[in-house]
Formats: sequence, structure tokens, C-alpha cells
Amino acid sequence: MKNLILGYTRGRNKWHGLSEALKTAGQQVDLAIDTFDNITGPYDRVWSMAESMLPLQAELEEKWGIQNISKDTAAILTNKKKLDDFMVDLMPTIIPDSVIPTCLADLDIFGDKAFCIKPVIGSGGKQNYDTSVAYMSYHNKESFMKSVPCDLLFQVNQKGFDDPLFNNYTNYYMAQEHLYADTLYTPYHYVNEKGNIKTLFWLVANNGVNYIDEHRFETKPQTFMTYPELEVPSKVEYYSQYYFETIIDELKIKNMFFSGPDFYWDGVNIKIIDCNPRIGSGLQIMNELHNGQYLPAILLNKQFDIECAYMWSPAQLKPGVIKELKNTSHIEKYFGQNHKLKAGQILTGYSWCVADIKNYANPVLTITAKNKSDMLDTYQTVCQQLQDCIIYA
Repeated sequence: MKNLILGYTRGRNKWHGLSEALKTAGQQVDLAIDTFDNITGPYDRVWSMAESMLPLQAELEEKWGIQNISKDTAAILTNKKKLDDFMVDLMPTIIPDSVIPTCLADLDIFGDKAFCIKPVIGSGGKQNYDTSVAYMSYHNKESFMKSVPCDLLFQVNQKGFDDPLFNNYTNYYMAQEHLYADTLYTPYHYVNEKGNIKTLFWLVANNGVNYIDEHRFETKPQTFMTYPELEVPSKVEYYSQYYFETIIDELKIKNMFFSGPDFYWDGVNIKIIDCNPRIGSGLQIMNELHNGQYLPAILLNKQFDIECAYMWSPAQLKPGVIKELKNTSHIEKYFGQNHKLKAGQILTGYSWCVADIKNYANPVLTITAKNKSDMLDTYQTVCQQLQDCIIYA
């Protein structure tokens, strides 16, 4: 089996992890990273590590006689707005309102409700509150008018813009209904070569709100924890199964991983956003925790029992400026990749990167355990041990 992986340098953790898993499964792998003009082939399977690669994947598959995704399917899965529009006809009660606004009247769809601005292609990252509108939420249309150069955004949306971050595809800014829920549930799925879909595991996350000013705010998950499927609310699990059975059947998808969508459930109503047709970081972490054996088992359609759970969460630390950091070698095994605490850094209290605060620190812990209670106990212990290592200015 010859495999081709399409990816970007910035997403190395995804394409490297899948490449190693395919090799472990006894298959050949070639990588096309950032540059795609010299692909020859043929290959038996093509894997996209970002949504913006899907149109190229569909083009190559058509050339080589592979039937995993069509060009029409790729166009829908690449574009959040097109996916919303496709699914709203099939599952109207759980898809949030959205629009690509080209004038103020387009925002009347939200009434006096909050909405979020996001590009139709791509995913969120570090935020710059001075220059960026992407992934920012506004309390209502009036707040949006007072915070954003509306005419410029509407002008951009009339034709779109070539986005160099995402293979130069034409991108737009969509406005999407802001969803409220203290907790969200995120499933990971795999669709095999026969089109059969399998739920791999669930993550549960608690949402945090950062109020930027009187008009703008952002809501992002702060703590992720693997969640036993039996503890997922039955209504959430039902809609997840229905959603994926629908999308796989309607779009004729094979050989694809899915991260998400995020299920927002307030105890009564369910809404979903951000269905990502690619390997997600949560699956990469789970594979690493099982010594690189989990992904190969999935690819080979083998039964694999998950032996441990994990928790990915910012450390609970008192905000302030670090004057001195004592030796942390006894707890460094719990630190995430971006843990680089040092004297002079600012602990903000936020779980995500705050681009307009210079020299900020965002220590993240990865905790593993056999069960939820042990994981939470270990997390609290490590937070306290790290706190004891910090002397504030």
C-alpha cells in the first residue's frame, strides 16, 4: 500500500505522527510538505493534514482512480460555510445561523444575538486583538459596527481573498451564531476503506470567556479531558451518530479521520460547530500515550483497548510576574511542549496565548491516569508543586 501525505511544515505533529503509524502498519509513505508541484504518483491513498489540502487530494484521487472523496465533497469539507449550508438542510435544528456578510443588513440574521467572525477556510491560532477580527465574538451588530472597519470587511467578502496560509485558496470571513455552553463534547472518528465509521473516543472541555472590551470577547476551551463514551450525554451521542452517518452517506467518504465537531449542549438544546476532516491533536496525544500503537491499529481495523485517559490543561497558577523559578525537574514530565517558564515572564491566568501581552507564559500540563479521579488528583498535586517553585516579583 503506497500512501501520500499532504501537509504544511507548521503541522508537523500531524503528518509525522501519521507517517510513522503507516510505516508501523507495514505501508509505504511519501510526504509532500508545502510544495505540491512535483507530485508524480500513482498512490493507493492520499491523506490531507489540513482542510485546504482536500481539493488537491480529490484532484489527485481522480487522476489515479481512487474513490475516497470527490471534488464536490472536498469543496464542502474545506469550507465551513459550505458545510453549514449543506448540513442545515439535513439537520436544521443543530446547525447555527451563519452568513458571509457583504453589508450590515446581512447581520440582521442574528437579531440582537452575539456572533463570531471566522474565516471559512482554516482554524484558529494566536490572537492579535489590535489587528485581527478572526475568531472574535461581538455582543451584537451594534458592537460589531463600533469595533470593526465594516466597509473594508464587506468589500473583502464581495470577492474573497487569496489566503497564502491555506494553499492560496479564496477565503472569506463568515459570521456565525455565537454558542453558549459551559461544557462542550468533541468526538474523534475514523472512516475506513469500506466507508464504515468508528467512534474512537471523546474529549470533554470546559469553556472560558475572555472579555476584551465592552464590545468584543472570545470563548475558547480551556481544559480537555478524555471522556468515557458511556458518560457522554445520550442526546449528544445520538446526534453525533446521526451527524456522521448522514455526512458519510451523503458525501461518500472513505479513509478519513475527523476531529470534532464540537457539541454545545446546555441540557436542553444542542448546536455544533467545527467539524475538522483531519487528524486532530487529541488523537496524536492518545497515540503517543500508547507508544505509537493506537494509530496503526486504527488503520489496520484492529481492536485496540485504550488503557489510559489524559487531561490537557493550563496549570492553575496565581497571576503575576515571575521573579525567580526554582528547580522543576521533578514535575517536568507533565509539562507541555510550550512550557518555558523563566524569570520576567507574566502569568496571565488565561489558558490560551494572548498576543498583545508581551512576555506572557502559558504553562500547560498533560496528565495521564487510569481513571478520572486519579487524573484530577494528580493535576491538583502538580499545580501546587509548580506553584511552590515560583517566586513572584
